[in-house]
Amino acid sequence: MNKKALVKYRHDDERGLMHYVVFNGDVVVMSKYESKKVAYIEQNGSLDVTFDISTNNFAPVKIEVVTDDEYVMSVYNYMIETNNAYFLDGTEELCVLKFAK
Repeated sequence: MNKKALVKYRHDDERGLMHYVVFNGDVVVMSKYESKKVAYIEQNGSLDVTFDISTNNFAPVKIEVVTDDEYVMSVYNYMIETNNAYFLDGTEELCVLKFAK
């Protein structure tokens, strides 16, 4: 996995890192659908993020939660093929977080 392709996020009292790839021109992240960050995005439509993980200067970014099975599988396969996969056990509980351009 490419460790440089990280984005730092925060919401409420949560902070974390997500691994992203560029897929068909879009910045995307795979995530478990049943996570606090996904629930937050679905409620608010955005997430505070920074692509410079050494800083705490976050900015809100609109993010779409994609659950379409075909799209999720396409991103999952792309991550596997490019050695960028974090999840390796299939897509059953996963979704894609697609960053607005």
